[in-house]
Amino acid sequence: MILFKTRLASLVSVLLLNTAVWAQAVDETTGLIINDNVELVKTHCTVCHSAQNIIHQNGSRLTWLGLIRWMQDTQGLMTFDTDTENKILDYLETNYGPKTTNNYRRALLPPFLMPPNPYQTIATLQWQGLQANYQAGEILNLELAVNFQESYSKGQLDLWIAVHLPNTPDSDFQFLTGTATQPTFNPEPQAFLVALKASNDTYTLIKDFIVPPLPTGEYIFYALAVETGTNPLQESDRNRSNLITQPVYLNRAE
Repeated sequence: MILFKTRLASLVSVLLLNTAVWAQAVDETTGLIINDNVELVKTHCTVCHSAQNIIHQNGSRLTWLGLIRWMQDTQGLMTFDTDTENKILDYLETNYGPKTTNNYRRALLPPFLMPPNPYQTIATLQWQGLQANYQAGEILNLELAVNFQESYSKGQLDLWIAVHLPNTPDSDFQFLTGTATQPTFNPEPQAFLVALKASNDTYTLIKDFIVPPLPTGEYIFYALAVETGTNPLQESDRNRSNLITQPVYLNRAE
């Protein structure tokens, strides 16, 4: 009888805990858990991407800090004062921290643990105009800002643009071909723009593209610049730009 009561009490405790979790209020606009500093996170963290990028991840404070630094270094995120940054991290750690040892994103490796890059970085790339979410029938415009390194002396490069489709093998990509106004995607590896001159510029990749009724899911865009005439899938030991990626969700239910 005592054992039964003990087990019953444990079961009730678990049910009460789960009920409390299920009862967490969420923001109607973003879906973020309503808690201290949620408005601060909405203001600073959902300007360039959907709140879903937060909701569907779990990470330690160090993981979230690493992601903030990455966005500041590569995506144009503003630098926060110490108080603002700590409040944002407090919210993320409290509400989207690790749930188990297996379901959270590990922290980024610090630079001193990364192997040295033996090849010259020829340019720095950055997406422009790409949204985090699209519905069928909406207009998609995509540009790529290219900033060449002054030390790159060969003078020309090729731009490769690819998309990984949902529910396909990791090694399967569709490569952007055609023109910006009439884009097509081809499984055959090939560059989109070739023999570009080494000058800082912004290139239109896709213009006024009406999103077709594609399967719902995450589509990941990739961009890479390489020396003219080289295939980065076969010749990885060549000078190249940073590889940039951007997940885009299609037909996500509101």
